[in-house]
Amino acid sequence: MKAFPRSYLPPILLFLGVYLFSGLGRVATSYDSRWTVDKVMSLWNHADTNLDEYSAAIRRSNFYQTECVDASGHVRMGPPEACEGHWYDLYPIGSTILSAPFIWLLVGVIRLLHPLFDHLHPADPVIAGFLHGNYQLGHALIEEEVASFFLACTAVMVFFISKRYLPERRSILLALLFATGTSAYSIAGRALWQHTPSMLLLAIIVYLLLRAEERPELAAWAGIPVALSYTVRPTDALFVILFTAYVAVHHRKFLWRYLLAAAPIAAVWLAYNVSIYHWPFSPYYQSNLNGFRPSLWPSFGMALAGNLISPSRGLFVFTPVFLFSAWNMLRGKWKTPLAPWLAGLALLHWIAVSSYVEIWWGGHSYGPRFFTDLTPVLALFLIPFIAAWDQQSRKLRALFLALALAGVFIHVRGGWSPAVWAWNATPLNVDAHPDRVWDWSDPQFLR
Repeated sequence: MKAFPRSYLPPILLFLGVYLFSGLGRVATSYDSRWTVDKVMSLWNHADTNLDEYSAAIRRSNFYQTECVDASGHVRMGPPEACEGHWYDLYPIGSTILSAPFIWLLVGVIRLLHPLFDHLHPADPVIAGFLHGNYQLGHALIEEEVASFFLACTAVMVFFISKRYLPERRSILLALLFATGTSAYSIAGRALWQHTPSMLLLAIIVYLLLRAEERPELAAWAGIPVALSYTVRPTDALFVILFTAYVAVHHRKFLWRYLLAAAPIAAVWLAYNVSIYHWPFSPYYQSNLNGFRPSLWPSFGMALAGNLISPSRGLFVFTPVFLFSAWNMLRGKWKTPLAPWLAGLALLHWIAVSSYVEIWWGGHSYGPRFFTDLTPVLALFLIPFIAAWDQQSRKLRALFLALALAGVFIHVRGGWSPAVWAWNATPLNVDAHPDRVWDWSDPQFLR
């Protein structure tokens, strides 16, 4: 009998450890993703993605993030409950499609096992719904488990990428730092936010393009996750632009194959939108980047600063070890042709998310939510420092460890402490009083 290859063990254990630690977290945040499980089950039961059968739940949620689309594609938000067309979730369909197989499987398993839990009657209705096979009541826990699966997959991808430059043990440590000490844990692992699959797709793209340095034909396959990323989140248009340009510059011979791989996904997605909205893009993809208007430049400047250093939304406050990532980007220390493109992606992403001046703080969330998509890239830019660990000064290594552990403490609180999420609404709603994100006397992570 063939022995089990030892090389399989580290990624398997890494996957299981990250999945269990995230999946058992106390906090599940089904906010923007509220209708994901319902959409998936509508697809399973009725072969459509509308929410008509959940009209009572839509009313109870005060029409949260839903839109009524009539036969001509006209969109109406909010009440009355009677809809002259069909009810839809306003968020992109990509996340729903990517998570669908796992949601179907999980719902099937809990329905199969729920007789075993019949004698249990937890006080929490979400837990009770989950254990008793009621996906509408238990949707938040279903999301958390599927999101934790995506997080664990992304951690494994970070491990495989890191192994190209680091010893195995250091690669595991970097993957664990990514999975517990960044927004990947406190945001992406809590629910099926758009950021959750976007983060995984970005890690796959980077892996394929780095492997393409030895096997150029792999660049063509990157077209699939690049195309999928845009169906998940509008800001991933930056992925499409930059990675397509990268393939055109560094792997021009395979550009046509790259575009061919992406074309079916783009065609299906555009056809889906046309069938509902009579337009290739849903309203959600037609948001304005208001920060570029001269009259809003002061607000834009505030958003640029806030996304980096505000006490309750700042990237370098919640994940201070990423200061080393930024320094490595500026110094060009990661020696791969892809590195400057990834640094450019980080810069453009920061500018793009800050341009949404009306909601740059990310609404009711935890820390720098809008940077969650980029956490794999930001973590990978730590590789040069870790690779030269033995050559670093003792003080610099101590500083790196202190900042890394601070990030782990902060983001683990995001997965285990409901109090830090309650910060968004108490004592004042942050969406009505966004100046709270600058209050150092009440930083979110210390609630």
